[in-house]
Amino acid sequence: MGMFVGQIQHVLRRLLRSPMFTVITLITLGAGIGANTAVFSVIESVLLKPLPFPRPDELVGVWHTAPGVNIQEMHASPATYFTYREESRTFQDIGLWATDTVSVTGLAEPEQVRALNVTESTLPLLGVPPLLGRGFTHQDDSAGSPETVLLT
Repeated sequence: MGMFVGQIQHVLRRLLRSPMFTVITLITLGAGIGANTAVFSVIESVLLKPLPFPRPDELVGVWHTAPGVNIQEMHASPATYFTYREESRTFQDIGLWATDTVSVTGLAEPEQVRALNVTESTLPLLGVPPLLGRGFTHQDDSAGSPETVLLT
């Protein structure tokens, strides 16, 4: 233990004799540790941390490809969704979603807000119940039914 303390004292004396080297070394170490922390934080939140849903290991995404027309990632059409929902024996349930923007009008100036178009089973699959009111029903997915809105 005494040898270790002696070596530390020797290193500290050398660092005090060359202050510019010490400052550059500390800045380099600080930048390296900061960059490492930032990269790990991003990787941890994107790759390592589980999704904030119940049973995230049971969720899967389904996309289609059309190599004949050079489409690598194609979203499911409503007809495909209804086929999967009615005929699939592999999935417990299936939900379809798409991002959108909508205009909210009223007494003030119209405002454009971000929205998600979802099918009735998307939110229950993710374990997201509405806080007030009702969720989407099977009738809401039927053709010709009025549009139903959930606000967040």
